[in-house]
Amino acid sequence: MKTSSLKRSAVTLSFLLPILLFFSFAMLVPFLMGIQVSFTDWNGLSRTMNYIGLENFKNIFISPDVLIPLKNTVLYGLMYVVANNVLALTLALALNRQFRGRNASRLIFFIPNALSPVLTAFVFSFIYKDLFSELFGIQSLFSSTGTALIGIVLLAVWHNVGINMLIYLAALSGVPKDLYEAATVDGAGAWQRFANVTLPMIVPAFTVCITLSLTSGLREFAFPLVATGGGPVRSTETLAIYIYNYLFAYNKAGYGQALAFVFMAFLLIVGLTVSRLLRRKEIEA
Repeated sequence: MKTSSLKRSAVTLSFLLPILLFFSFAMLVPFLMGIQVSFTDWNGLSRTMNYIGLENFKNIFISPDVLIPLKNTVLYGLMYVVANNVLALTLALALNRQFRGRNASRLIFFIPNALSPVLTAFVFSFIYKDLFSELFGIQSLFSSTGTALIGIVLLAVWHNVGINMLIYLAALSGVPKDLYEAATVDGAGAWQRFANVTLPMIVPAFTVCITLSLTSGLREFAFPLVATGGGPVRSTETLAIYIYNYLFAYNKAGYGQALAFVFMAFLLIVGLTVSRLLRRKEIEA
């Protein structure tokens, strides 16, 4: 028994070891090296670096320059969470019915998620610039500081809504049909069935979708970088782009690494807090 158990453990380890080595090389080692860099004034190019203690971290909290990307990040995250989940739940409710072509419709709404974010950003840049001006006579959403962030939200929702739609569909398929029948017998209308039967039964799906949407929205990078480069006038510059600029464009890798670690802590706190609050709602429901 012990010999067979050891053999199974050895086989399991042989499958896990390449993955663990790759993870260590690609993630763990750079992470540990980044901790060291965050306490230096390294420019990302020179072979030497000077330790400056907590100076980089102090500059983050006293610099007014970080307030613009912080505001953009929070505003984008909130708009993205609301738009994504409202549309995903609406699509899930519509596609949860029995009709011809239901599976094909689900596939159509999920296909954008398989596209590259870079390709999506280029396509929407063309749509906003050329099609909108030709069909509706309006300028590109990316050309104005008041609409650029909204334009990023629209293309991100179009690209990512399929994931949340499938999660809501899975939750809706698990709602017992007899609950709807009992509510109908009691005289409940469509809205009452939705509010008193559907919503309480899919609260766990809200926990997953809202938490994932919020954390992914707060760390958005590819869409604004490709579509606008953070412009116009920094109106779409998120914290992820701000960190990227300091790491690679401004040659201030030490400060950029410190920003990255503070941002990571911010995401962990927000994600864990939102998840815990929503799980409490699951218990109450």
